[in-house]
Amino acid sequence: MTKKLLLSLFVVFSTAGLVHAQKTPMVLTVNIGELYQNFWKAQEADEKFQSTVDNAQQEIQGMYEEGLTLASDLQDLREKIKNPALTEDARARFITDAQELERLIRTKEAEVNSYRMQTERILQQRRQSIIELHISEIREVIVEVAKARGADLVLNSAGMSVVYFDESYDVTQEVLAKLNADKPTN
Repeated sequence: MTKKLLLSLFVVFSTAGLVHAQKTPMVLTVNIGELYQNFWKAQEADEKFQSTVDNAQQEIQGMYEEGLTLASDLQDLREKIKNPALTEDARARFITDAQELERLIRTKEAEVNSYRMQTERILQQRRQSIIELHISEIREVIVEVAKARGADLVLNSAGMSVVYFDESYDVTQEVLAKLNADKPTN
């Protein structure tokens, strides 16, 4: 019985020693959204991207206005067709011109819609590429800071998975300072 008791006590104390020997995980948090919004390279890329979006919108607006001009021209032709003083030849010519203009308007409308959808798709792809590029750089700096701090885990504090965190573990400002350390001065 004494042997069993000694063996049981040995197992209990050995297990307790293993539990105490395990390292407590070091967890840090970071707000990736805040990092992205305040990272100078991402800000510059967003400004350039917005300029591209504005140019595309102006081009589409120009195409739309061109379509409105064609529609106005068609309306003018329809008014001329209603003129009772027209000869049949003139009326037939105006009807043919109106039909041609209607076909042109439908073609232009299809071109504008196609161009708009293609432009939106391309802009969406560019936007995603820009985000991925900068998030990759942000992650590299997060890992650098986490390793320097001896962290085992870094959570995105802006994500829905973090319910609570002690703000003393948040390294967002430290990572942001490193990200923006090489920002050129204007």
